[in-house]
Amino acid sequence: MTPPFKNILLIGANGSIGSYILAALLAEPTFTITILKRASSKATPLPPNTRSITVPDSYPTANLIAAFRGQDVVISCLTTLSTADQFRLIDAAIAAGVRRYVPSEYGLNNMRPDAQALNVVFRDKGAVQAYFREREDRIEWMSVSCGMWIGWSMRNDFLGMHVPERRFDMWDKGVGRFSVSTEENTALAVVRGLVQIPGETRNRNVLVEEFVTTQGELLAEIERQMGERLVVEEVDSAERIPALQRDYERGFMSAAYGLIEAGFVTVWR
Repeated sequence: MTPPFKNILLIGANGSIGSYILAALLAEPTFTITILKRASSKATPLPPNTRSITVPDSYPTANLIAAFRGQDVVISCLTTLSTADQFRLIDAAIAAGVRRYVPSEYGLNNMRPDAQALNVVFRDKGAVQAYFREREDRIEWMSVSCGMWIGWSMRNDFLGMHVPERRFDMWDKGVGRFSVSTEENTALAVVRGLVQIPGETRNRNVLVEEFVTTQGELLAEIERQMGERLVVEEVDSAERIPALQRDYERGFMSAAYGLIEAGFVTVWR
């Protein structure tokens, strides 16, 4: 019988999803938790019942192997635009004998060709899954596709919502259906996948959703709760997506987030 996972190393513990996953890990008494920190990190102090390992910002392979040695699971919560860095982390995890790796997925099903064609972030994440599938004889993996986080989206003017400005960007009439979840339940799915159903989640992309909605439904609910109408700006994806792709190719990183938003609210389901 395969022994349960015990030693867990978390990368990006103070990020958008990392703090939630850390809280969920801490609630599981069987885990021994280690946090990987970059040398330049100004992150808040970590809980006393964790240990931390600091590595140079460039993630040298030798340092990563040393940090990963003895760990059963490595969970990556790197930021969206750092996805390509995961290849080095995966190789280090294999070299260190890590049993399972959880990559920084947390979004769309990035194995879809139409997602990968939309922007480099989805393409990189799809490449990470393909990289794992070629190495399943050396390390197991589990990724979580959870749709978009509704709370994060409202706080960060995403999914078309610009509530402080009383404005809403409506893509393609707002009829595209997409999956939505919360950070808390995404983190819970990660932990339960490791503790309760490790066999079923081995080498799998786990799909999580709390509800399915459209931009039109979001707008109606926001206006209902606020008791006022928002200014709606219509967005034609056939025009906006090529413009964003051109901006990204010219080095405008903000265009990447526009393309990610397009991926959620236009062609999916």
